[in-house]
Amino acid sequence: MSAAEGAQGGRLPRARLVVLGRDGCGKTEVTYRCRKEVDGEPIELEILDTANKQVSGLPGHAPLEHSIRWGDGFVLLYSVTDRGSFQAVSRLKRLIDHVKQALGEWGRGIPTIIVANKCDMEGGRVVRPEEGQALASDLRCGFFELSVAEGRGYEAVEAALAALVRHVRLARRSSRRVLLVRRALSSRLARSKTAQW
Repeated sequence: MSAAEGAQGGRLPRARLVVLGRDGCGKTEVTYRCRKEVDGEPIELEILDTANKQVSGLPGHAPLEHSIRWGDGFVLLYSVTDRGSFQAVSRLKRLIDHVKQALGEWGRGIPTIIVANKCDMEGGRVVRPEEGQALASDLRCGFFELSVAEGRGYEAVEAALAALVRHVRLARRSSRRVLLVRRALSSRLARSKTAQW
């Protein structure tokens, strides 16, 4: 057992990541757990791939909304060879924002990255890298372009996941700070009311 595990009573911090995107853009259709180390800190990842769930439009997406409620961070995946999968990214981000806003998580920022897959297929490319970067900038998401088919694809996937884990950690710290400030203000208000009586 590592020192980090022992300090937390044997339990690692956990991040639940959800991969969203249209079918055919390179998702694996699996749910899996793994332990990683990001910036020297161990973390247990639960990664849910939503490949079997329809993502074309927003209405009537109960299974997709359930996955979004479950997730701490999101990977919006599209294929550079499929403009429809690229166009679905904006709709998915709006759905994430809508679901998380209903849960009261709007203010802390929703950790999300956009991943353009199949960049090794230059002959079939229909979405330029600068289009992906512009979309990520508009949606305030991180952006990665990679190919899981290439020999170095594993390293690129690892870098993208590490960036998302950093976003999740930052959002949690920010959320904790907001909670502490709210508690302090509530406590002061209660003391102030008591002093008035």
